[in-house]
Amino acid sequence: MQTEELENYTRLLLTAAMRECGRIEDAQDLTQETLLAALTYMRKGGQIENMRAFLLAVLHRKFNDLLRRTYREDSVSIGPDFDLPDEGGLSDFANEEAEKVRMAVAYLARTYRKVIVRHYMEGQSVRQIALELGLPEGTVKSRLRLGRERVRKGLDDMEAYSKRSWSPAELIISFCGSPGINGEPCSLAQNDLLAQNLLWLAYEKPLGVEELSRAVGVPAAYVEPVLQRLTEGELMKETGGKYFTDFVIFTPADRERHIPAQKKLAADHFELFWGPVDAALETLRGREFYKSLSEDAKNSLELYTAFNCLDYGLFGAFSKAVGTWQAIPDRPNGGRWIALGHVNTEPFDENAHAELLAHGYSGERVIQNGRFAGEGFELHAYGADGFPGRPYWKSPDWIFFPENSMVDPELAKLLYILHRRLEPETVDFNTVYPKAVPWLTKCKVLREENGRPVVNIPVLDRDAAAILWDACARAHRELEESLSGLLAEFIRGRGQRLPGHLTSVPPHKRYMYAYNALPMALLREAMARGRLYDGHYDDPANQYPAPMVLVI
Repeated sequence: MQTEELENYTRLLLTAAMRECGRIEDAQDLTQETLLAALTYMRKGGQIENMRAFLLAVLHRKFNDLLRRTYREDSVSIGPDFDLPDEGGLSDFANEEAEKVRMAVAYLARTYRKVIVRHYMEGQSVRQIALELGLPEGTVKSRLRLGRERVRKGLDDMEAYSKRSWSPAELIISFCGSPGINGEPCSLAQNDLLAQNLLWLAYEKPLGVEELSRAVGVPAAYVEPVLQRLTEGELMKETGGKYFTDFVIFTPADRERHIPAQKKLAADHFELFWGPVDAALETLRGREFYKSLSEDAKNSLELYTAFNCLDYGLFGAFSKAVGTWQAIPDRPNGGRWIALGHVNTEPFDENAHAELLAHGYSGERVIQNGRFAGEGFELHAYGADGFPGRPYWKSPDWIFFPENSMVDPELAKLLYILHRRLEPETVDFNTVYPKAVPWLTKCKVLREENGRPVVNIPVLDRDAAAILWDACARAHRELEESLSGLLAEFIRGRGQRLPGHLTSVPPHKRYMYAYNALPMALLREAMARGRLYDGHYDDPANQYPAPMVLVI
C-alpha cells in the first residue's frame, strides 16, 4: 500500500527539488534518488507514518549530500561565469581548484562569507537566506554578487600572502598609566601572535578583514573575533569596515637611532644634568639613616635616587619643551593608560643592537599596601635594564616573571615579611614565593646573614622617606627649569614618523626615544667621572644593586 502511495508525491518532490536545485535536470535526478531511497527503506520492512514529511526530509538530506560531494570532489560552482567544472570525473586539477575556492571563501569577511556559504555550500535559496538573516532579497543577491567578485580576487591574490603568514612579527605592548582589571592593554595581545601581527599589519594603513586575513594566512572567521577584542580594548579603531592600530609602534632601529646624539649631549652638558642629582645624593649621604645602611643598600639607594631625579626631572623638562603635559585617558575595565609597542620583525640580534640594550631602563613602579600584618608599606623600584646583570623578576625557574602582574606586590610582601622576621604561613601570602630567595640573593635584593635571608635594599621609615622625597623633588624642579630649553632644541626633528591616519599619539610618546637613553648615558658618565659608585655594572660578573626602596 505504501509503495503505491509514493507515486502521489512525485509532483510535490519535483517542486521541492526545483526550489533546492534551480535546474530541472538536477531536480529530476534528486526526485528519483529520493523515491528510490524511500522504496528501498520500505522493502526492508520500514514503516512510514507521515509519508510527506519523510520524503521531504530524505530529499533535503540527499540534496545536502549532493552539495557536499560537489564541494569536496567533483566541481565547485559559485555563480554564473565562475564555474570550475570537472568534466572527466574526479581529477587532481579539480581538487586543487576546489580547494583554492574553499580557501578564498574562508578569507571573506563575515558579511559576504555567510551568504556565500549558505547559498553555494549549504544550498539555501535567496529567499530562505533573506528570511533567516532578516535581509531584503535584493541585499542577499547583491552580497552574493560582491562575494563572487571577492572570491575571484582572492584566487588571483592567493600567492600574495604577507611574510607575516609564515614569519610572524613579535610585538611587545607596554604602557604608561594604570592597567585595567584584566591587565589591559598588555593582556590584549600577550602571548598571542595572531593579535600581535594584526596590530603590526594595520599600523601603516587601515586594512579590511579580508586583507588582514590573507596577510596572516588565517581564515576571516578566526581573525574577526580578535579584531573585535582589540577594538573593544581600544588598541584598534574601526572605520568604514577597515581597522587600524591606534598607538605608536617602534622598531629597534627607531629606538636606537638617536642614542649616539644623546650620549654626546650627556657628555657635553654633564654638569647641567648632574648638578641637581649630586645635590640630592649629598643630602642623603649626610643623614644618619643613610650611614646605618649596608654598602649594598647605600648603592641601591643612590642608584634609585639618581634614576628618580633624572626620570621625573627629564620628563618635566621634556613636557615643557613640547608645550604640554601628558593626559592619560580612561579606558575599559577601569584602566587609565597610553599604549606603545615595540616590534621585532626578525629574530632580535643582541650583538647588532648592543647600544640599544645598554641604554634601556624601565620607569618607576610603586606598590602600595595600606595594611598588612598591622602595618602599611610601599615598594619603589626601577629597572636598570641597561646593565647586563641578573634582573630580579626573571629567575631561572620563572618564579618571578614580567607577564605576571603579581610580581612586585608579592615581592613587596616577601621583603616586608623578611624584614619583620614573620613566618610566611601566618600572614596572607603566596608561600611559593619564598622559593625565590636564593635567586633574589644573587640579585642583591637579599643577602645572607647568620644563615638567614636579610633584606639588602634600603628600608626606610616615614621620616627618612620624607627626606628622600624632598631631596628628589628639589632636583625635579631644578632639572625641569634648567633643561627645557636645551631639550626643546635637541629633540627638534627627532620625533617618530607616524602614519598619516594616526592622530591620537601624544608628543611624549612620539618623541620618547629622542631622550629616553639619557638616564643610562648620564649614569655611566657619572661613574666614569667618579661622581657615583662604579661597581663595574657593565660586567655581567658584577651584579648591580637593585634600584629599589622599601618604605614602612
